[in-house]
Amino acid sequence: MKPFRAGLALLATGSLIFGGNLPAALAQAPHEDATQADQTEATTPASPFSVPTNAGSPQGAPRSAAPGSLPQQKFDQFIVTYTDDAKQRAEERSGDAEVAGGVTPGDLDSGIQQTIDSSAASLETSGGVVRTTTSNDAIVQTSKKLDKQQAQEFMDRLASNPNVASVEPDYVNYPAVESTFVFNDPLYSKQWNLTNPTVGIGNTGNARLYRGLKTTVAVIDTGYTRHPELIHSLVPGYDFISNPVSGRDGNGRDADPTDEGDQAPFNLCGDMQNAQISTWHGTHVAGIIAARGQNRLGIAGVSDLAAIQPIRVLGRCGGQTSDIADAIMWAAGGHINGVPDNKHPAQIINLSLGGVRACPNAYQKAINFALSKGAIVVAAAGNAGIDASQFAPANCKGVIAVGNSTKNGTRASDSNYGKTVTVSAPGTDILSLGIDSINRPNGKYNYVYRSGTSMAAPHVSGILAQQFVNGANVSRQKVYSSAFNAVANPIKCDKGYCGRGIISSRKIAQYVGNLDAQGKMSFSRPRTIYTSRVITSAHRTALSDIDAQDTSVEVQGGQAPDSAEEPATMTNDNADPINPDAVSADTDSSEESGTQSQDANDLSDDGDSQQDGDYTMTSPVQKPREAGELTLVS
Repeated sequence: MKPFRAGLALLATGSLIFGGNLPAALAQAPHEDATQADQTEATTPASPFSVPTNAGSPQGAPRSAAPGSLPQQKFDQFIVTYTDDAKQRAEERSGDAEVAGGVTPGDLDSGIQQTIDSSAASLETSGGVVRTTTSNDAIVQTSKKLDKQQAQEFMDRLASNPNVASVEPDYVNYPAVESTFVFNDPLYSKQWNLTNPTVGIGNTGNARLYRGLKTTVAVIDTGYTRHPELIHSLVPGYDFISNPVSGRDGNGRDADPTDEGDQAPFNLCGDMQNAQISTWHGTHVAGIIAARGQNRLGIAGVSDLAAIQPIRVLGRCGGQTSDIADAIMWAAGGHINGVPDNKHPAQIINLSLGGVRACPNAYQKAINFALSKGAIVVAAAGNAGIDASQFAPANCKGVIAVGNSTKNGTRASDSNYGKTVTVSAPGTDILSLGIDSINRPNGKYNYVYRSGTSMAAPHVSGILAQQFVNGANVSRQKVYSSAFNAVANPIKCDKGYCGRGIISSRKIAQYVGNLDAQGKMSFSRPRTIYTSRVITSAHRTALSDIDAQDTSVEVQGGQAPDSAEEPATMTNDNADPINPDAVSADTDSSEESGTQSQDANDLSDDGDSQQDGDYTMTSPVQKPREAGELTLVS
């Protein structure tokens, strides 16, 4: 089955793009099946909407989109960026004035409200500031959806306010995934994306790096589920969906990023859209990165000891740009009004989502902040079969944009392409975690094949997470640069450019200094023996072949961690920011074509083993299971 994504429209040219919008954040949310009407799909990728800022405008004049450049959809939410001067004046006048409920300080708020009132009245609607961003810019909402011309007029009027630097629609974004079907006989040998040394990522060499312990990867997506291969990989995340109808939990933003399912009945998202079953997209993406390996259960993740931080931004009918921008900043350690600070800032931020448009100002500001905090941002290049320069957030500055490669070493037919693409990675027929449910989470966990750049991006996130091993002295700038310089395997690209090639875990590890030219680890640590207890999580899934028993294991490192503690994470501060301008386009001197060395591809254990708290890890790769060993709750 290939369910249509809500908001996915077929272009006259045959391309696919993302579009649509969410409903107003109502004081009293309607029933979850209430129709969000009067919503129109984006129908053309030409001239995506972009938002010039004051700095690029003649004589500092504020601007909005040029006529005809706005994708054809309806909008009821906009992001208004105030000028720096206006913010400074308001701060000076208000002193320590309270900012209640996420509303901008009084002077700016009242000033823009007058403009909103006059602008909305001419369009027979009303509106107001519903909340502010971390940088005290305004999220403005109208009482009805505006079509293309109305939205353009409304934004132009708002931009005429002298305190406004720019106005942009609060776009809705969708998972960058193409198709899915269920697989019921999970084996590591089915993960071509990990095991193949030329068209896969060749993960067996990089697995000798002990799989990214103490590294946090933020997965900004639909949230997470308690899949038994994922629950021991988590650090606390957050639900950033501000719209209760989209979120399905009835309370807007909260500390529980559980995926409630993005199922949508016919026409819920407007424009007579087809019914949509729940995708469990975030769980699938997280599984690619960090599904636990060598636990005699299902599959192995690219960096299976990395900690996943689930951050929920996508629900029914997609997710708002403003929510995603806040999530990016929070993931990197930034403060968001009304949200507890993140105690586990991420080293890697994965964005398997987006839409056809220029990079929104809100995205770029959030990404710039994340880079300044040392976080690496990885994004799906998109599945529209167009130049990736038209797809956000992949087209934002400083992002590592990832295209989709197939098991034949070719560009996937719907993968975006062009110079915006940094690198390609396996993204077609990728086996990862899922749930046997079309609506709500039900505990019936399974394994699912999916395809799309959504699946390609987490391969890169996982490989980069691998490089931050046990707090080793690895430069974040070097890890970031490796995606641009250390690609080993060629890709058959039919569209001019598909990035530097197919990413190779071994070559990345060599580039950053974790492996030498022969594929040997370039650093060592003392060995320790201690005892750990294996946990089965039988309340969710019957794991018939894993017993709760004390098991002596051999681990790498110093003092044994407490199994009851959350996975450790590196401190993320301003000491090691990422500078995208410092990346050179040189070719890695260690890069080579053809197959990897015997040592790098050796699947046998090297005698070292590692324990991660709850599961006992005994080798660098997932041991294949016999058919029928896995028993799922029916």
